[in-house]
Amino acid sequence: MQQIFSNTTLTVNQLIEKIDTGELGLPELQRPFIWKDSKVRDLFDSMMCGYPIGYLMLWECPTLEKKKTIGTDTHNYESPKQVIIDGQQRLTSLYAVMKGKKVINSKYDEKSIVISYCPVKNKFEVGYQATKKDPEWIYNISEVFTTSNITKLIINFTKRLDEYRSSKGETLSDEEQDLISENITALSNLKQHTLPVFDIKANAEEEDVSEIFVRVNSGGVALKQNDFILTLLSLYWDKGRKEIEQFSMESTYPSKDKITSYNQLTEVTAQDVIRVVMAYAFDRARLKYGYKLLRGADFDKKGAVDETLRDQRFDVLKAKLPDVLNIHNWHEFLKSIMNAGYLSGDLILSGNAIYYTYAFYLIAKYRFNVSYNENLHLTSLWFFYASLVSLYTGSFESTVENHLNSIKELTSLEEYKRFILSRVEERLTNDYFDITLIGSEGLAVSGRGNNAWNAYVAALNILNAKILFSKSNLLVSKLFEPGTDGKRKSLEKHHLFPKAYLKTLGYNDAKINQMANYAFIDWKDNMEILDEAPSIYYPVVCEGRSPEEIQRMEEENALPYGWENMPYEDFLIERRKLMAAKIKAAFEQLKKNVE
Repeated sequence: MQQIFSNTTLTVNQLIEKIDTGELGLPELQRPFIWKDSKVRDLFDSMMCGYPIGYLMLWECPTLEKKKTIGTDTHNYESPKQVIIDGQQRLTSLYAVMKGKKVINSKYDEKSIVISYCPVKNKFEVGYQATKKDPEWIYNISEVFTTSNITKLIINFTKRLDEYRSSKGETLSDEEQDLISENITALSNLKQHTLPVFDIKANAEEEDVSEIFVRVNSGGVALKQNDFILTLLSLYWDKGRKEIEQFSMESTYPSKDKITSYNQLTEVTAQDVIRVVMAYAFDRARLKYGYKLLRGADFDKKGAVDETLRDQRFDVLKAKLPDVLNIHNWHEFLKSIMNAGYLSGDLILSGNAIYYTYAFYLIAKYRFNVSYNENLHLTSLWFFYASLVSLYTGSFESTVENHLNSIKELTSLEEYKRFILSRVEERLTNDYFDITLIGSEGLAVSGRGNNAWNAYVAALNILNAKILFSKSNLLVSKLFEPGTDGKRKSLEKHHLFPKAYLKTLGYNDAKINQMANYAFIDWKDNMEILDEAPSIYYPVVCEGRSPEEIQRMEEENALPYGWENMPYEDFLIERRKLMAAKIKAAFEQLKKNVE
């Protein structure tokens, strides 16, 4: 077997020099900087004690760039010869402290890592106000590593400390002065601390790199394909990576100043964006092939890497990523998800359903020039279908890739519409609604929710159903609106046949918590009566309502006539049928908008 890695050692100073010249890249595989300052403190303390601080794993880049100086910058390499794929937090800590550079925190803000040092006690602390004011401490050890004259720094520190001691009527002994000089010099010499390095060769496949990573670092998280793709972006188009991370970060909180990717349905991750752009730009669902593609792999020549191919594919990426990150596109697309009745992220069990549907939305818009309204309806129908049948769960990548390959062959909008409708109609047949959906693969389950239940709730939203028992005729969709604090209201499901009542009949939790026994209700009066049998509480709830109003309320919420007096098992069977009928009615409405 060909050797794909070697062992070596490098000093901290050599590593820092490699970063400064651009020879070694820090692609932030475990980004952003997640270590607490106390861990950085402990790192320097371990080095000062002469303890090992772990190893680094470096990966030689697939192709080497010619050396070149860019402007007046110190970087001599157009792109790195190596990237670090394990030990990044350690190396980032060392680099930031020894160079006095800021890091990015979990909120993507810049911050300085300040570590203080007491030479007399040979003790490290995270810098804070007390160490800043205390002359016994060097507040920020970065100055020890960045000074051009360590002797002068030692003299000045000793002089200030001596004056401080004298002002308190104390003395700085000769032994302490020697200790100060010795320890500050030792601190400065930590740049010569050596680290063991695994040097992985450029010919290693990402599967080999992942395997080495897992075997060497048993406590680490296995590397994912999107990690490798983001590494390549760091190497060859760092601007693109930063844009992806900005889009992802902004999806997590609302902005008062501008429209961002923030929304009520999903928080975006870099992997989500990678999935979308790989599908939209390259018709690829398997991220494994996405990495190989961007690396410049020639699929006709196994193992070969072609720099020209890599550049061409990055050109495609640079042309297509702006469509994915376009805020207008993103929010237009999200409206189509909400148009499908999915008004909350709580109703969406698979994030992949959102992002692969987004890829389809972009393909329709830019490849087939679909109008906004038509694209909205096509996308709504596809998302409703994909969510209902759990299309994007399990081993879904081959399914998606088959879809993308089929779409790639299409030449017109009509063909694209036929593709969408044919796939949907092939699965959502009458037998699906009448048999499959009411069985154990659909609504005949217990628990907090599944895709069939979520589709039922989405159907209520599509059909403008009112909340059960509501005196104010509030729509179910109102439950999904944010409250006055900006947060979405709590969605509470209630048992139609109360839990306490069913317990007296000997039913277990699995039977009690059947999906068909749940409903959203709005009835504030005498809530305690809802623990009684339906035959007791339902007439009270219905007081003051006409028979027509009761019939409409039952129909809108999939309640069989006379349900309150039914045996529980019979009720479950009949309600599942009506819930499935609601889902079918919503589906038919979405499909009608496309046809």
